[in-house]
Amino acid sequence: MKKHAFLLIFLIMLGFRNQVSFAQCTVQAIAQDTVVPCNGSTILSVNGTGTSILAFGEDFNNGVPIGWDFSQVVTIANNTCGVPSLDGSDFMWMGDQSVAPREMATMPLDVASGGSICFEMRYAIQAQASPCEGPDLASEGVYLQYSIDNGATWVTINYWSPNGGYDSYMTSWNNYCETIPLAAQTATTKFRWTQLAVSGAGFDHWGLDNITVDAAIPNYTITWLHDNYSYPTGVYIGDNPTPVYPTGTTSYVVMMTDSTNICYDTITLTISYPQIDNILENNPTCGSNNGSLVASSIGGAGGYTYSIDNGQNFQNSGTFLDLGINNYTIILVDQNNCSDTMQAVLTGVDSVDIANMTVTTTTCGLDNGIIDLSVTGGTLPYQYSVNGGSTFSANAVINNLIPGTYQVYVQDNNGCYDTTEAIIYPSTNPVLGQTTTTLEFCSLEDGTISTSATLGVDPYVFVLHQGATLVGTDPIGQFNNLQSGAYWVTVIDQIGCADSLLVTVDSIPAPVSPMTDTVLCNLDLQVFGVVSYTGTNWTANTANILFSDPNVQNPLITADTAGIYLINLQDTVCNFNQTFSLTFVADPYTSIIDTTLCIGEVANLAAIQQPQNVSYLWSTGATTPTINVTEPGDYLIEASNMCGVSIDTASVDFYFCDIELPNVFTPNGDGDNDYFQMLFYGGLSTFECIIVNRWGNTIRVFENPAFQWDGTDEKGHPMDEGVYFYVARTITNAGDKIEKQGLIHLVRE
Repeated sequence: MKKHAFLLIFLIMLGFRNQVSFAQCTVQAIAQDTVVPCNGSTILSVNGTGTSILAFGEDFNNGVPIGWDFSQVVTIANNTCGVPSLDGSDFMWMGDQSVAPREMATMPLDVASGGSICFEMRYAIQAQASPCEGPDLASEGVYLQYSIDNGATWVTINYWSPNGGYDSYMTSWNNYCETIPLAAQTATTKFRWTQLAVSGAGFDHWGLDNITVDAAIPNYTITWLHDNYSYPTGVYIGDNPTPVYPTGTTSYVVMMTDSTNICYDTITLTISYPQIDNILENNPTCGSNNGSLVASSIGGAGGYTYSIDNGQNFQNSGTFLDLGINNYTIILVDQNNCSDTMQAVLTGVDSVDIANMTVTTTTCGLDNGIIDLSVTGGTLPYQYSVNGGSTFSANAVINNLIPGTYQVYVQDNNGCYDTTEAIIYPSTNPVLGQTTTTLEFCSLEDGTISTSATLGVDPYVFVLHQGATLVGTDPIGQFNNLQSGAYWVTVIDQIGCADSLLVTVDSIPAPVSPMTDTVLCNLDLQVFGVVSYTGTNWTANTANILFSDPNVQNPLITADTAGIYLINLQDTVCNFNQTFSLTFVADPYTSIIDTTLCIGEVANLAAIQQPQNVSYLWSTGATTPTINVTEPGDYLIEASNMCGVSIDTASVDFYFCDIELPNVFTPNGDGDNDYFQMLFYGGLSTFECIIVNRWGNTIRVFENPAFQWDGTDEKGHPMDEGVYFYVARTITNAGDKIEKQGLIHLVRE
């Protein structure tokens, strides 16, 4: 196949194909609504085409794009990707040499009177090899667009989505035709086919063939025959400005003619009337006005309103509530005042009725109340409830009821019910009033029970039992000097009715403490296990002891320093008292220092001793606080007691002691080599350094090996630059005698 790329000027030189095609007119009658609501209107429109000329045509059979304002680099052949065009001739293919945006744009065309655009197009199939790889993303399709400002802006006429890249229709050659929009009908309109988004040059390929732009000749006139409205000559699209108001099924004819050719089209409009299509009837129940009608409607102009009282009142909803047994006529009216009616009938059933109710109250405070019911109406069998309808039974006599107010329900077989209220009053049985107890503390038999009574027939007798044992009786309900335990309190009135209550006298036990003499390593103790219901008071024999709270059962005890302390715990009621010793032991501690000695000396390593240290252990195996060593190395000491171990290490080094002095110094105060001094010293027992001038006069004498000579005499006068002589003598700690002498150059820069 051949691939051709041409400059725009060459394309213009080739020119257009000046083929002209003629056709009869066609006209289409259009209605805004083909179904018009009763009493409504609609707008009629027209879309026509008359005799046309070929404003632009391209079949790519010349092997190059002809007559285009812009052409992407394209491939023209008849067998690209193995799918021939519809006529088997050459076609244009946007292949792997065409980069985004891919575009074919016409020169400006005169389509002022409208017309049509027809072309053949095919997408490559997704995932095939380049240049036959098809578009798949929704944004990778081809747009047909027009511009009326010479390409500054473009408006989309249509867009063809790839539909995922495997749509068999899109991947086959098909013919597409589009009517030129009214906004595009100018004398200088450009058209383009463009693909704005691609995944790359090797992807999303497509082709075009047999493109024609037919421009209508402006010599036809279109006229609606029902009202003789005519569009201006050459205007083939637009609305009839006068709405039509059909009152039944009506046809409207439009004619298009140039005095020689003539064509017609007819559109038929039908009327939509409002209609009640359904009424849901919910019958009233049990003689009540609780029925309802729900009407639904279709057709007409919408905006429905409904009436159920012969049009006296209307509502927006088709739902009518609270209806009784009756025949009803529902009237429907839409917003165009068109109407419909429909009949509905509601039927119902009889109600049940509680005809008589006998209530028997309780006696002597027992739960023996009775409700006896007599019922009429409704449909058998009946069900009865005295708890508001929570549960039902078939027995009309309900026994063993406690005093109170009852909501009585009777329900028949149809679910109809009647309800009333029944009150069962209490009898005069005595009732124990508020009963209180006081605690028995520490087994002291000082508990009490106090009670009272109401109702019944006084005077009362109060009786107290513990199990089967009679504890005592009392006319006012006061019982003292009681042990802890459970008691039955009974009140008996004058006629023998009684009421009883089980009460408990609780006990408060003496405090419990597990505390014993304790030895601790840390300076605090969190107390656990102390239980006291009668208060606590913690004290110590010294101000060195602090309690987080001396009045809680289990405080945190803290000492300022290690030592032995006495701790006391007391309660506030039971005379409980406990004392124990609390010993705080400090952690062990020791330390040794590094030592450097002359060869031949004995190093004495002494560990720091503390009173809490119980034992010492050296890495040599010695157990004394102090050892002597004569060998270099690292020595470790451990001091220990019950609270742990303190460890330290010292390094011992032995070296050959000597005298080392420089031969030049510059005492100018610049901080660099300002002094004549020992380069190294240590392990020296005695020391002397004599400095003389070249005439043998003694300038300075030093007896400390840490001396620093700043170039002055004994009176602090600066010495002249020159050469001086020194003699240094020492005896090391190991007893070695060393003497050295040499020259000193004093330089003042």
